[in-house]
Amino acid sequence: MLLSDAKQLIGRTCAVSWLDRTGNEVRTVSRIHDATFVPLYGGFLVTDCDDIRLDRVTSIHILAEDGSAVPLFDSRDTLPAAA
Repeated sequence: MLLSDAKQLIGRTCAVSWLDRTGNEVRTVSRIHDATFVPLYGGFLVTDCDDIRLDRVTSIHILAEDGSAVPLFDSRDTLPAAA
C-alpha cells in the first residue's frame, strides 16, 4: 500500500490486518488518525490502537455505518499468479 492511498483513510474506521515482527497476522478495527512517513522506517498508519507500518499491511476494509465492510486493499490480490 502506498502512502497516497493510505491518506484516503484518514478519519475513517477500518478493519486492518498486518504482519507483526514474528510474521503472525494481527487484525484490529480502529479509526485512522493519520498516514505519515517516518524517515528510516517508511510509511505508517496512526490508529487508536497501534502505529502500523504500511509495508506490513495485508488487507484493509473500510467499515460503513450500516456495519458492512468495503474492501480497499488486499496484498494477496496484487501478487503475481504462480506459473
